[in-house]
Amino acid sequence: MGELRLLPCDPSDAAEILAEQFAAFSSPNEPCFFILFPKIEARERAVKRMLDWWVGDESARYVKVVDVDTVLDMMSTHPAHQHRGAGSMLVKWGTDIANSMGVDSFIEGTIIARPLYEKNGFVVSPNNWIVVPVHDKWKSRPEIRFFFYERPARSPLPNIGS
Repeated sequence: MGELRLLPCDPSDAAEILAEQFAAFSSPNEPCFFILFPKIEARERAVKRMLDWWVGDESARYVKVVDVDTVLDMMSTHPAHQHRGAGSMLVKWGTDIANSMGVDSFIEGTIIARPLYEKNGFVVSPNNWIVVPVHDKWKSRPEIRFFFYERPARSPLPNIGS
């Protein structure tokens, strides 16, 4: 495994990123993701919808963490590459931008990612689950739960030695 680098995403990355997200959100299973991208949907159609979201928001910036041969996505990391610092690199990238703008940071996230977000200064608010009711039609599916995380803006640290 090589050195991790933070790079901008390109539309040509979409299929690989979606495949990585399927792997990351399947182990352990994260039902919120599969509402957006049902496992039964044709993969090409899902990639096209993801690209439409990307290009439809001109203010959004999409980044990835890569090593020699693996693409890591914005807020998910392939299980084979977890606990190497990729998630913290991505969170830091976003919080550095928020700090430079003097604005707070907010994330809707799962309990699985709670240690990552808390390590990077986020606090759960409120300190309990946000539960999305499951329609009677889908009662056999798991309940959807996530946390709302927030982090106050911080002054950027000065570059020492530059």
